[in-house]
Parts: sequence; C-alpha cells; structure tokens
Amino acid sequence: MSNPSITVRRELYAPAPDDQTSEGRSQCYVNGDGLRRVEHRTLQRESDWTNARFTRRSDDNGRTWDQWQDVHDQSAETKGDDEIYTHQGAETFNPHHNHFVSVSMRRIFFGGHHKAYEAMWGRGEAQYVDHSMLTVRPDRAEQCAGQLIKYEPGADYDPQNWRDPNYIDNNRAYFGGAVDVLDNGDILFTIAAAVRACCRIRGLDIHDIFPSCPDIMCGMIVVRGSFNPARGNYDLTFSRPIVISDLKSSRGVCEPAAIRLPSGRILAVFRGSNVISENWNTRILPGTPAHKWFCYSDDGGETFTDPVPWHFDDADVFYSPATISALLRSEKNQNLYWIGNITDHTAYGNGPRYPLLIAQLNDHGLLIKDTLTVIDKREPQDSPELQLSNFAILQDRPTGLIELYLSKLGQRPNHLWHADCYRYLIDLP
Repeated sequence: MSNPSITVRRELYAPAPDDQTSEGRSQCYVNGDGLRRVEHRTLQRESDWTNARFTRRSDDNGRTWDQWQDVHDQSAETKGDDEIYTHQGAETFNPHHNHFVSVSMRRIFFGGHHKAYEAMWGRGEAQYVDHSMLTVRPDRAEQCAGQLIKYEPGADYDPQNWRDPNYIDNNRAYFGGAVDVLDNGDILFTIAAAVRACCRIRGLDIHDIFPSCPDIMCGMIVVRGSFNPARGNYDLTFSRPIVISDLKSSRGVCEPAAIRLPSGRILAVFRGSNVISENWNTRILPGTPAHKWFCYSDDGGETFTDPVPWHFDDADVFYSPATISALLRSEKNQNLYWIGNITDHTAYGNGPRYPLLIAQLNDHGLLIKDTLTVIDKREPQDSPELQLSNFAILQDRPTGLIELYLSKLGQRPNHLWHADCYRYLIDLP
C-alpha cells in the first residue's frame, strides 16, 4: 500500500532513557519567519500523564541546539489534594494578524491523577474536568493572551478558587486538532464539549442520545474566531453542537479536528469507539464496526450534518480504532492530508494502533484511495501492543517536508513504556 508520489523515510531520533520510560519529542517554529525552532521533550511512564517535560532551542533549523531547560512545573502543579495539568496546544501562525494562535487545555484532577483515572476507568465517575483555552502570542513575543473558550455562561478560572462550581460545571471541553487559519484571517478549530451540555444546547434529551455514561463523554462544537485588536484575542462563534449516539460510538466524540476545504465546505473528523465496558454501562452491540466519523458544514460552520463513518472517494468505508488522527494543509503544495490508523474489520476499542498512514483529501473531504501511503507498520519483532499513534507534526520551512515525531509505545514485548522516538520525513509531490 504505497503511492510513488509520496515517499517516507524513517530514522531513530532519540532512544528511550531507560526500560521504564518512553521518549517523546515535538518541534515547532517560534517566529513567523526564519528557522528558529523549539523542541519539546516529554518523558512518560504511565497512561495519559507526562512525568517530565523539557525544552531547548535551535537557531539553525534543528542542526544544533542549546541546553535542555526543565519546564515541567510550567504545566503541572499541585493544589491541596488536587493536581492541575495544562496541555499546551500546537501553535499556528496567522499571517493576517502577525501572531500565533493555539488551543490548550487545563485538566483538574480531584484528589490527584491516580485516583481520578481510577474512578473514570473503573467506575465511570467524573473525577477530573477539562476546559479549553484560546491563546494568542504576537510574533517574536514571549508573552501571550489567553481566554477560556466559553460556549455557555460560566466563571473564568481562578487559581485561588479552582474548584468554583461556576467554573467546574460549565464550559467543559477537551481540546481538538490544530487551528486552521482561513483566507480572511479568521480561525477555525474544534472542541470536544461535554455531551450533557451539547444535548442541552440542542434541546435533546440526554437519555435518548447518551444515557450510558454522559458525565465522562463528549460531543463536538466547531468554533470560528474573528480577531478583535482591541482585546488582543478573538471573538468566538459556535456551531450547533454535534452529538453521536452511544449505540454508534460508546465513547462519543473524541479528539475532533476540522479544516476548511477549497470549496468552502468545513470538514470535521473525530475518533469514535466500539468498546464494550460494564463500568461505563455501554449500550453498543458486539460486532459494531470501528470507524473514524465525519460530518460537514456548507453554511460556514453554523450547522453540521449528522456524523457518519468516514470513507474513501470510491465510497468504500474503512475501519479505524479509537486513536487520534490529524488533518493538515501542506505548505508545499497546499493540498489537504489526513494522518491516522486504518485497520481491518477486527478493530476493537483502541487497537490495533497500526499501520499508520497518510492520504490526500479530495474536494469533498473524502480520502483519495490511490494516495494512501504507509508511514510505518508493525514489524515481526514488534509487540502486538505496538502503538503507532502518538505523534507530533512539523512542516520544514525550507523543503516543505512533513516531519512526524512518534513515540513507538509497545515496540518491545512486555515493556510498553520502553519506547524510542522515531522521526519520519514525508515528502509530498
């Protein structure tokens, strides 16, 4: 499964520091032009938690680097028995306004992340909450302006009163994919908003849509922003929420992404799940296929079609586990691409997380089957638990190459977290 017009080269970028830890890397440009990069290094020894975080800078496009700086305390903090972690979203440069814009997420773990995750996975209880923030950083500035993304009334975050119910109970949202900058300087992005809130805004009965575990799952809202120079941030408008029944996706909407097609249509794609869980009271039937789901808007993002399984341009539906994926606009040829996992019909829950592929989108937002290209696949020596799904993307400015950094979790049998970081150089036509 390859396309001669897309080539991929793989290299070991950074080995794991020990047999208990995965090595994660990502890079980005820090100025609107030029070749200055920052690299983020994360060390991970447990699921959905970063154990250490460092950054370093390069002034020559990654050929040489300065010393690592420990920045973990900029993301993680402890308040009483609670832990708060801020996930920094990838920055996108908006040339119309000469600034970078990103969507980040603050997660508050009540009683710490170990207890909170145990309650969520083991009992289906919401012992942590997510809120998303939109951040603007002027080019070549260190300081940035952030705002809570408010799709409903509610309080802002108060670091002295972080458990304020008017903050905790409102505007809950997991962040989505990268920000898309439109031709007029407006921006477009997604959030995975609490499914209870989505149904309430839509006037739908949660018991008809998602009765199984509505306090820990999400729907989706597509957000448009118009820059307000007086405030130094964006005025936001919100789509009618998109929801999916727990009979179709037992985990609702996860990790959504949106992008504007050349026709003006707005495409939104998200990760569903067919997992069956007694702890979550799931209603999905055994044998329900696993898909990526998509919907679209032809009215500028005000309303979207109901989600359906995503498919190729020849109408063939493909199967995909519950893994993150990415939409991107190539800076080399301006075509749109998707990167993610496609498997056979046996996909269940979160796996298998291989192979990892890239494909071009057509003007209708469908994957062009003839462009489907393998980035990496499971090798005979790899564990069946291999995860080719934990990746970050950068587009090299001089060449237009896509640089994809991936922590190869599960590559070694019986050592899930002993994972090296690989770099893939993807050359588009």
